[in-house]
Amino acid sequence: MSFLRLVKNKYFLAGILFFFHLILISTQVPLGSKQTLLEKIGFQLFSPVQKTVVSGLNFIKSSYEEITNLAFLRQENQRLKKEVFFLTQEKQILTQKLRLYRAEKELTENLAFLRLTVIPARVIGFDTANFYRTAIINRGYEDQVVKNLPVCDKQGNLVGRTAEPVSAHEAKVVLITSEESGVAVASVTDKMLGILVGDGQGKCYIKYVIASSNLGIQGDEIETSGLDRVFPPGIKVGRIISISSEKGMFKKILVQPYFNLRNLELIAILKENLSER
Repeated sequence: MSFLRLVKNKYFLAGILFFFHLILISTQVPLGSKQTLLEKIGFQLFSPVQKTVVSGLNFIKSSYEEITNLAFLRQENQRLKKEVFFLTQEKQILTQKLRLYRAEKELTENLAFLRLTVIPARVIGFDTANFYRTAIINRGYEDQVVKNLPVCDKQGNLVGRTAEPVSAHEAKVVLITSEESGVAVASVTDKMLGILVGDGQGKCYIKYVIASSNLGIQGDEIETSGLDRVFPPGIKVGRIISISSEKGMFKKILVQPYFNLRNLELIAILKENLSER
């Protein structure tokens, strides 16, 4: 008998269906505390799918949290950058103020021997045509600055004198290296007297020293004599670097000033001068 005829046989088909039904019933019979065969088959079929779905959900959740944290960190980074910027600026300002305070204190201590009121000021500009002629400072008549007040650097070396114009918060200073300056000076060793003027190139020379005199020593220190009644006596000016006798009545005495134009940031204005006494 062929297989097709067996299938068409109703008794054979009924037997097959009955046998399959028994198998289904047997899979529903609990085996004590163990899972049924159907449950095992279902678990094995759907466990990988469930695992994949749970893993995907966890990945999406963790990715969302990372994106959220990344956005928060980006905002926090921007905030910290701004905070660091302002703290850096504040530090620079405080450092500058501390440096100026220390410089002003040093300046006042260095000029204490003059027994004059010291007005600290800062140089805010120079003559653009020639730096060795004049400077501009940030003090004016509201700070009791008038013309012809002596000006020194923070080491107490002579820089020049105040001159017009004098505004509320600014004033001009004629440097001793300017051709327009004139300071009564004397040498420390032999008390040689003369008038110090600038050459406009960073140095000075002393006028009116008789060529036939033996006064003047190379390397000697020059200081103010006070005879001009503008600059008090005893302020250091510079040092003689050369002496020569030219044709005429007077010697040519070249002086190197002590003040350094490049480091001329903080200066001292001497409030009282001899002409006011």
